Amino acid sequence: MSELHFTSPDGLTIDLRLPEHPTDAVPEYRSTISPRKTTNQHNERAYPLPLPPLPTHTARRFGNPTPVGLGGFLLANTPATIMLPGWHGAGGRNGNESAAIGTFFYLGCLLEILCGIGEWINGETFNAAVFLILGGYFGASGAVMVPFYNAISGYGTDATAAEATYHDSYAMLLIFMGVLLLFFTIASVRLDICHVVLFACFTVCFPCLATSYFYMADGNEATAHTFRIWGGIFSLAGSVILWYLFLGSLLEAVDFPYLLPVGDLSNYVKGRTEYLGRRRHKTSMSCGL
Repeated sequence: MSELHFTSPDGLTIDLRLPEHPTDAVPEYRSTISPRKTTNQHNERAYPLPLPPLPTHTARRFGNPTPVGLGGFLLANTPATIMLPGWHGAGGRNGNESAAIGTFFYLGCLLEILCGIGEWINGETFNAAVFLILGGYFGASGAVMVPFYNAISGYGTDATAAEATYHDSYAMLLIFMGVLLLFFTIASVRLDICHVVLFACFTVCFPCLATSYFYMADGNEATAHTFRIWGGIFSLAGSVILWYLFLGSLLEAVDFPYLLPVGDLSNYVKGRTEYLGRRRHKTSMSCGL
């Protein structure tokens, strides 16, 4: 057992005891302070300028943009989800989402992009990617429903053939949106259970909607309606979880005394930085450094 002894001019002594063999245990130490009489000249020499106040975690230059993005997504997605199965005649009972054009542009697209920029400024890369990409998706979904963009008529003058080709083509976007949400699901394993289930619901939702468009292109409206209902069910399940997260973000924003549990997974799925840090620490200890 090796011992190290440190003494500062101000009377602070530290005794450090190091084991003979490398170990992961924290070394034993003992510190004492010997009071000394100090003069005003000593204080002025040691602290010539007033110390700045310590920064606190509550002092932030910018607010948390997450509630804005969540609220915009919910107000754009939840009504459109109800239009898919045609509850109470919404969506014309055939999944028509024309009434959601305004919410897609000004709630889904605009607020998602503003929130994504805010998350990017705060250094939240994953959140920024999610909000910005979903904001672009809402903008693209609203654009194809605007007559100005001529989405269906661009496939020919035959209305039936043009509509079928449009459905087949638009389904491709939904398929790759499902792939994107699958990647979000995998990445969210480092976050919490709520985000994993949320992204998993939408991962299933988009392939169901894509299949619905494929059957619409083939003229099989009954089967298309079935898959549209399943897509709406998974989208609604994801929206319920998202409403829960939205409430939790609001409670956190106002410093509510109780927060909603989300099932934190960060303690179970360790990050690469922490994993490499532990490996580096163990390697250096085994080498006697």
